[in-house]
Amino acid sequence: MSGLITLISQTSKARKPMTVSTRPAQLDDAEALARLYFASYDDERFASQADATAEMERILKGEHGEFYAEASPVVVDDHDRIIAASLCLKHRVVTEPKGIPTIYELFTAASRRREGLAEQLIRRSIDQMFEDGYEQVSVRISENNAAALALYLTLDFNRWFPEDDDIL
Repeated sequence: MSGLITLISQTSKARKPMTVSTRPAQLDDAEALARLYFASYDDERFASQADATAEMERILKGEHGEFYAEASPVVVDDHDRIIAASLCLKHRVVTEPKGIPTIYELFTAASRRREGLAEQLIRRSIDQMFEDGYEQVSVRISENNAAALALYLTLDFNRWFPEDDDIL
């Protein structure tokens, strides 16, 4: 398994208009989110759909940190199926950096990738964090996830090191 890296960015008001409508994720979405979550990971992260559902419930119930529903948009298709989600926490329970919100999970249906949904969800999450008075946002990704790294770097995220905490 590869290591994880933490990226951090300043929050800001969204400068680009959203081209898709979103709504906040909620506990009632757990099953639908879990199906998408399970299907989105090719790395055998979950042994079963039940494992993905249990993890999604832990996220939405705040077991990894306080779930930040207002900054956790989902995109639904014409049939009201969730096709993409950005799930955020107001803070993480066990990891640094402390005291700033994090984009905890970001996933899109395989059939809807390369449409810019992930970027729009990130921008929506960051915009909400800015509106709520947060100055920074973090995300942890696999150091081998080149696509995620490229996306976050284009959105002005930078690698964070604990000794850099006073720089931002």
